[in-house]
Amino acid sequence: MANDVVIRAAEGCAADSNALWDSVWDPAQGFADWAPAEPDETMNRGGLRAKAAIETAVILCLFTDRRVEPDHPLYALGDGDVRGYFGDGIDVRADLNERPLGSLWWLLERAPMTINGAPATTWCEQFAYEALQCLLDQGVCVRIDVQATAYEAEGRIEAAVALYGRDGLKVYDRKFDVLWTGVAR
Repeated sequence: MANDVVIRAAEGCAADSNALWDSVWDPAQGFADWAPAEPDETMNRGGLRAKAAIETAVILCLFTDRRVEPDHPLYALGDGDVRGYFGDGIDVRADLNERPLGSLWWLLERAPMTINGAPATTWCEQFAYEALQCLLDQGVCVRIDVQATAYEAEGRIEAAVALYGRDGLKVYDRKFDVLWTGVAR
């Protein structure tokens, strides 16, 4: 399913875990990659790390470039590049409430700090909420908080993302602090 990121309740705690491979975010490089399994993954020796399904789901949701539609108010920022995850062109089923994978954060890479009268931080937060909505829909979390902060002198935005479980406790808390080092001022 195109946007069905399935998360197990035990979050990879079972001895025979079948979690997706972890996408590990590297802030210095600005991308995610897979990592080798760690020594404590006794049932996964020699494989790829599979211990952080929620982290992986968030990274896939936020850092997969979603296709921008021509009627989107920020379409022009793409300079004709609409991007998008290739799988969305194959199987997105509206009858199952599926939606395209990813976010439009990529549109902000070269954007000014104010876009169409709104701060880029407002767009950043909106795009994150849209991208992470599937995690709410699937019951992975019951609340999502996104806080974007602009550092205009440095030309960058930091985005803090927190997800909360049914018990009200954070199940995920991460700051992506090197997102748009090239943002135009």
